[in-house]
Formats: sequence, structure tokens, C-alpha cells
Amino acid sequence: KLTFELPTPTLVLGLPIEQHICCRGKDSQGEEVIKPYTPTTLDSDVGHFELVIKMYPQGRMLHHFRELCVGDYLAVKGPKGRFRYQPGQVRAFGMIAGGSGITPMFQVARAILENPKDMTNVHLIYANVTYEDILLKEELDSLVANYPGRFKVHYVLNQEQRSFIGI
Repeated sequence: KLTFELPTPTLVLGLPIEQHICCRGKDSQGEEVIKPYTPTTLDSDVGHFELVIKMYPQGRMLHHFRELCVGDYLAVKGPKGRFRYQPGQVRAFGMIAGGSGITPMFQVARAILENPKDMTNVHLIYANVTYEDILLKEELDSLVANYPGRFKVHYVLNQEQRSFIGI
């Protein structure tokens, strides 16, 4: 989980729900890399935004993230994406995610559940290879606990040949 400070402590990212940003950096060979990421923060998270990134040794953009120091700038562009969620659009929202694909689902789930005017139920199937690969597990389980009956997560593991329900 990487946290980036916005230019002022009262600024919000202002990214519409289920939209992402493109980050620009340089890989280990010095070549420019542009990669999309979905922040896991919402506009209720003031002054900063977070990106949850799976660290693959061969990841080209990860080299750039590893090289960043406190005080460095990250070039971002956005919003990007076609999907637009409207509160109350549906009674129930079904989601399927695998690995690092959890970030857009987490962003939408948070936006739905934290909006007191949106009574949409959210159901998530989240697949990973092993238990250790589950990103945002603590945060997802917290949503299950804080929104009982409205948010359900079903974890599926490939390598361990088992699945379980959140919390």
C-alpha cells in the first residue's frame, strides 16, 4: 500500500467512482512506462490517495515505485474508465476479482457502503493463488463487519484448494 500526499492537506483526488488514473515512470532500463491503477481511497480520504500494488520482481512500473523517495512527485493522469456507478442504480451489485484486480472492486464497494443514501447490497468473489496473496483482506473483512448483511465476500484459493467466507 503506497500513500501519496496531495498538494494541500484539504485537497481530494476527485476521482469518480470506478475510474482509475495512469501513472508514469521509468523502468530499470530508463524507458518510460505508463500503467493504470485504481486508488483505494475516496474523496472522504482528504489530503492523500493510496494505491495498492502487487510487487512482482519483473514489474516495469514497480521499479519506479521502488525508487521513489519521500518528497518525490508521481506523474498521474486521469480520470480514465468507462463505467460510471450511480448510487441506488441496482439492488445488488455482484463483483468477481482476482489478485490485484481487487482495487477497483474495493473502491466501488467502499463508495456504495459508505454512502448513507445507497442501500445497494454488495457481493464479492475474490480469487487468489494462496492465502498470503489476498490483498486488502483486513479492509475487506472490516467492511463485512461494519456492514453486516450488505457486504459479503467469498474468498477462493487456487493452490490450497479451498474457499471461505469473509469473517
